[in-house]
Amino acid sequence: MRRKQSKASVRFAVSAMERATEGVPSETRNRYHDELVAEMHSLGRIAAWRYAVGVAASAGSMHGALTDGGPQPAPVARRAFGCRTNTHHVWMTTHTTDGKLYRACARCGKVYVNTGRAGVIGG
Repeated sequence: MRRKQSKASVRFAVSAMERATEGVPSETRNRYHDELVAEMHSLGRIAAWRYAVGVAASAGSMHGALTDGGPQPAPVARRAFGCRTNTHHVWMTTHTTDGKLYRACARCGKVYVNTGRAGVIGG
């Protein structure tokens, strides 16, 4: 996404506008970005924050007006913190299509590999 150099008092408003126009075609998004940022530069600090809250509050209706209501991109699923840091998995026993048993994490799907060092610190 494009970021403009702006005053510190309007950075929140710029990011709110970018979230409001997320998923909109780039030419429309850039036009709205330029218009909203131009309107904010003449405002004072408190007025810019009020404007930012207004942009954030109207994000849903703005997005609905700018898109045709077609399919939206699916949200990205995030793995649990324990799985991402490889510190805590929820192991469950399951089987393959040919009937062999194995253990895998129920949350992220990582396959369990027995290192023979269970319960050892640093293992």
